[in-house]
Amino acid sequence: MLYLRPIPANLEVGITRRQWLKVGLSGALALPALTSRARAGGTRTTPGFGKAKGLIMIDLFGGPSHIDIWDMKPDAPEQIRGEFRPIPTSVPGLEITEHLPRLAARAHQYAIIRSMSHGDSAHGSASHWMMTGRRPRALGEVGPTPEDFPSYGSVISHLRPASGAMPPFVALPLIISTSTNLVPGQDGGFLGQGMDPFRISAPASTYDFALPELQPDAAVTPHRLARRRRLRESLDTVKNVDIDTLYGRAFDLMAAPEVARAFQLDLESPLARDRYGRNAFGQSLLLARRLIEAGVSAVTVYWPERTEVEAFNNNGVIDKVPVAAWDTHGNHVGATANFPMLRDKNLPPLDLASAALLDDLTERGLLDQTLVVWTGEFGRSPRVNGDAGRDHYGNVFSLMMAGGGVRGGYVHGSSDRFGAYPDRDPVNPAQFAASLYHALGFDPHAEIRDNLNRPFRLAEADPIASLFA
Repeated sequence: MLYLRPIPANLEVGITRRQWLKVGLSGALALPALTSRARAGGTRTTPGFGKAKGLIMIDLFGGPSHIDIWDMKPDAPEQIRGEFRPIPTSVPGLEITEHLPRLAARAHQYAIIRSMSHGDSAHGSASHWMMTGRRPRALGEVGPTPEDFPSYGSVISHLRPASGAMPPFVALPLIISTSTNLVPGQDGGFLGQGMDPFRISAPASTYDFALPELQPDAAVTPHRLARRRRLRESLDTVKNVDIDTLYGRAFDLMAAPEVARAFQLDLESPLARDRYGRNAFGQSLLLARRLIEAGVSAVTVYWPERTEVEAFNNNGVIDKVPVAAWDTHGNHVGATANFPMLRDKNLPPLDLASAALLDDLTERGLLDQTLVVWTGEFGRSPRVNGDAGRDHYGNVFSLMMAGGGVRGGYVHGSSDRFGAYPDRDPVNPAQFAASLYHALGFDPHAEIRDNLNRPFRLAEADPIASLFA
């Protein structure tokens, strides 16, 4: 069972936005130095190479049911096909769930991979696999370590440093965790904390992401801020790449008013905010569009909605705890029923906000330059269990990709007639990673190096050539 709860005080969460902006005053960070930086350039000319300049990764954490959303089996027995029915889309012959009507009307804009597989059914390690393209060092509900392979956003930050004041990698609106650990794959890993995302959140009642830390005190004029920067540099006798990166970004953020404006959703019209949905997910996707437009290279949006269920707490007492809304095991204690949760809570806001994002990126001429990915860490079991739910399932699942040279209206691979295993063209996380880097203009076989100068390829596979137009 997966719980989303406040981050335990004894867990290291990387660099938060407040730490970033106060790092010049703390003097307390001791971070491992990077001894080298390898630039990865594109050398391949297959279709779609390098079209994307930015990435929006939408993480449906908890495990969305492939068989109820993207890969329905209407001819399977009732205990497998479930309650939902497929509907036609804008692509002849392609059907998806009836509860995504807006995305069905835009199917010509995205591709579906129906044959993803890694066989891991643990939230923690499966998430690391899908957010990095690498098999985790340990399987199960394990926490992050400094030796982990870095997240996609961190690798992009490393290879494509921001040219202006905007942070290269932003994650919102929360940090995902299980009941005991932070989920690995969300940070800079062996690239160091200097490549961690700039993390932001917002009060659930307002969805206001404006950052007061980015509004300097009136007494701190640009001239005074520049003097502080020079003073810090003059006192810095021990060079540390991580700490220098964080200091530099903190000063850049404070000195650039355009950064604060990018986070101000109240600059959008009420109609625009309504189109995305007045909920945490909708407003997070709207902010992701604003950040990409402002020059951020990578944005990860974690599904923010949670539901309260009764479960045993750490003291062995049944209590109400928040659970990831996609973790739809059933009606028993500590779980949520699959079909009502998808129908009433998850799919409507996913449909509304995702359609608005596709429309906005298209109208602004940004879709071809922005790779958008919708994925969870795994799917759900084909057979409905005795509690009207579906359980963790990593043997086969689906994901969606749009923009950045990806073929719209395309379905890659298939599962068998029960949605239990890949039937055609199976895809593993390494191939997915290679395709992502390919779309962003990085040779998947280029190397990055850790703090011991050990080389690692970006991906351990080739891109899926048929995925690109």
